[in-house]
Amino acid sequence: MRKLLLVALVCLVSATSFAREGVTTVVVSRDTIFYNHQMKVVADRDAAAYYRLLAKENYKGEERNIFQDFYPSGHKRLEGGYSFLDLGNDANTVLDGRVVSYYPNGKEKWHCNYKNGKRHGYLTLNLRDGSIGVVAYTEGQKRFNYMMVTHPDGKMEKVSLKQYEDLLQ
Repeated sequence: MRKLLLVALVCLVSATSFAREGVTTVVVSRDTIFYNHQMKVVADRDAAAYYRLLAKENYKGEERNIFQDFYPSGHKRLEGGYSFLDLGNDANTVLDGRVVSYYPNGKEKWHCNYKNGKRHGYLTLNLRDGSIGVVAYTEGQKRFNYMMVTHPDGKMEKVSLKQYEDLLQ
């Protein structure tokens, strides 16, 4: 019985130690950065539309800058990588790598890859009715004026991007 318990413990420790092999995250800023609806920095939480925390992530020797934005409620708003961060005006921030956006209730809104501040590849949009939309981007430009939407029943259709433009922001 003791041998079985010891083997189970060793397996558990081994599995958990390799779960995030090579990933370390270090907090860069001890201060929280507050932004208003115009994406300009504000002095306190009461005037903020969202707030940001910064960190550096090291994965197998490669370091990248990451951020997490939160709604005033505490739910995540946006998270991902960046190559340049303008602390005074968030509109000038250059996103880089995978970025994920969230609805105010905390559920994922969309995810997409960024390259030098521009969307590149496929943006996957999770709609509130359970449908999933996909928009193709090349160097920040939409490749088509529509997106493919797959509904929960499996039905697929082309939908004009104008219908969902506000959700893609």
